[in-house]
Amino acid sequence: MNPTVVIWILAAVVAVLVGREVGKRLFDVNAKLMAKKRAAQVLAAKLRDNGLKLLPSLLEDFAVGDVQDMVEKIHDVAKLVESGSGAIEKELEQTYENVLAKKLATPEGMALIKAKIADIEGTPAAAPASPAAPTTAAPPSTAATPATALATPAKS
Repeated sequence: MNPTVVIWILAAVVAVLVGREVGKRLFDVNAKLMAKKRAAQVLAAKLRDNGLKLLPSLLEDFAVGDVQDMVEKIHDVAKLVESGSGAIEKELEQTYENVLAKKLATPEGMALIKAKIADIEGTPAAAPASPAAPTTAAPPSTAATPATALATPAKS
C-alpha cells in the first residue's frame, strides 16, 4: 500500500477520534450550562414569589440566553441605585412584608416571631413544655422592659 494513502487513512481516523472527544466535551459543558440555567429559572420563580422583581428578570434573561437584555437590565439597576430613588428599598420592603406574611401563616413561624420579640423585649419566650419537665410560672417582673420604656416619654 502506498504510504500516502496510509497517512491519509490515519489522519482521517485521528480526525474522527479527536472530533468525537471534542464533541463529548462540548456536550458535557452544554449539559452543565443547561443545569445552571434551569436552576436560575427555579431561583427566579422563588424570588418573584417573595416579591422581588429586578433580580428575577436578570436570572430569566440568563436562563433564556438573552445576554444583551441582561446587560441592559444590569445597567438600569446600576442607574437606579446611583439615583437614590429608593426603588431598591421599596422592593426589599415588599419582599420583607411577603416573607413575614408567610412566616406568620404557620404556627412554627408565629412561634419564631414571638420568640424574637420576646428576645428583643428581654422577657423569656414561651417555650413548648416537655412532658418530662414540670412547668412553673415565674413571678411577674417589675422592671421596665425596653418596649414600655419607649412607650412612656421621659419628663424633663
